[in-house]
Amino acid sequence: MESLGLQVKVVTFDADFLALAYVKQTGLEWPLLLDEDQSLYQAYGMSAGSWWAIYNPVSIWNYLKLMATGTRPGKPGKDWRQLGGDVLIDPDGIIQLHYVSTDPHDRPWIKDIFALVETG
Repeated sequence: MESLGLQVKVVTFDADFLALAYVKQTGLEWPLLLDEDQSLYQAYGMSAGSWWAIYNPVSIWNYLKLMATGTRPGKPGKDWRQLGGDVLIDPDGIIQLHYVSTDPHDRPWIKDIFALVETG
């Protein structure tokens, strides 16, 4: 990431043992920022998902695939319906990508994010 001039930050609203467990489980190498009151999520339009968004067939299929590889789904956080997203901010503070997830597995392709950085 440094070769592209990127600084990656991960934001979560779960503090204490859930945040620590996430870092340990994923081997997270980037700073983990806490947004306990979810104000950053709200500012970027990332809201709670509906029951259908959380438990739709695609989500269930993704959880089943994880379990088939021996990976257990993580313990749900304090707001298990909170959806996330991805935000790419350039060095001038201009938002180049603002992606709001529609379900727990919805993320932009990393190659698309890199393409934005490289053409930036």
